[in-house]
Amino acid sequence: MLTAYDTYKLSHEALFVASTFEQIEKASRDTVENYLENRAIWDELNYYKQHGAVLGNHPIFAWMKRVDVIRHMNVGDLVTLKIRIENNLIRNRSAVRKQPGHKSTSDRLERIRKMEQELIEVNRLLNL
Repeated sequence: MLTAYDTYKLSHEALFVASTFEQIEKASRDTVENYLENRAIWDELNYYKQHGAVLGNHPIFAWMKRVDVIRHMNVGDLVTLKIRIENNLIRNRSAVRKQPGHKSTSDRLERIRKMEQELIEVNRLLNL
């Protein structure tokens, strides 16, 4: 939480010293993203403080569930998942490269990031 908050403060300060459109755009995007991240963490902490249980809305919990599913797969399923992830990565990277200004580019980049994380976990479990 402190990292998201600290990054939010720095990017918010950068908004006031930005002089070019690109700097303003980057500082704005960073400010909003880190503010939302900080709020999600804050909501989790407050919910836990009040109820003694995890709210589970933060994206880290979805990742933890996905890793648990991957860790309980047998070797054959892991190999199949590895092949599917690699094929999807090729397809999504190609789409981003061919259409960098497409409205779905940010979603594709996020999917690529998640697939790369999954691939790292699968390769670790397969000892590759």
